[in-house]
Amino acid sequence: MPEIIQINKNTWRFEDGFVRFFLLEGADKAVMIDSGMNCPNAIELAQKLTEKPVMLLNTHGDVDHTSGTAGFSKIYMHQLDYEGCGISQKFPGTSLAPVDDGDILELGGRSLKIIHIPGHTSGSLAILDVNNRVLYSGDSVQKGHIFMFGTQREPEKFGASLDKLIAEKSHYDFIYASHDEFCLPADYAQKVKLAWQKVCANEVPFEKTEMFGNTIRSYTTETCGFLLEDK
Repeated sequence: MPEIIQINKNTWRFEDGFVRFFLLEGADKAVMIDSGMNCPNAIELAQKLTEKPVMLLNTHGDVDHTSGTAGFSKIYMHQLDYEGCGISQKFPGTSLAPVDDGDILELGGRSLKIIHIPGHTSGSLAILDVNNRVLYSGDSVQKGHIFMFGTQREPEKFGASLDKLIAEKSHYDFIYASHDEFCLPADYAQKVKLAWQKVCANEVPFEKTEMFGNTIRSYTTETCGFLLEDK
């Protein structure tokens, strides 16, 4: 059972162990951003908080963000992750409502802008809560270690994706992350970009470790960390 914390009168965060997800309510409908690692009843928890119809919008398709997917008939996410992360096979009763870069979801007095940011996964999304000036970054901006190994990862695209978030900085005041510290300042995407540049330039030491049957390189900086394949 996740801990549910109300951020303001129409926004909640769900602390599900090492991952978090969110519920955003508008005048007409609500959206759940991701559904956690251990929360198959996510839709039921949302319906206790809002009387509005609840949509599911996924930042990406990793297993720690999709535990409550079966409770929804339609999933708003990028097609690359719906297919590449096997969501259609894992949750056969669902259908895809594809969203892509620049799309706007209207909740009623609350607009959500979709930003496609491949890198952590091919179909990773950030979500800009336009009216409240908050960026929901998924896993791509955080203080923890960002996974960049395994299927669906596209590390060669990550820097350009961070640049897209940095270019939007005048439109948000805070970043809400899915892991580690909850609320980050608006300049944190820039800090992650600088850390990533140092890793790519071999300026950061690493430790080799085993994870999920892979030998990986674990990099740690003052800003965040990265987990990359050992090549």
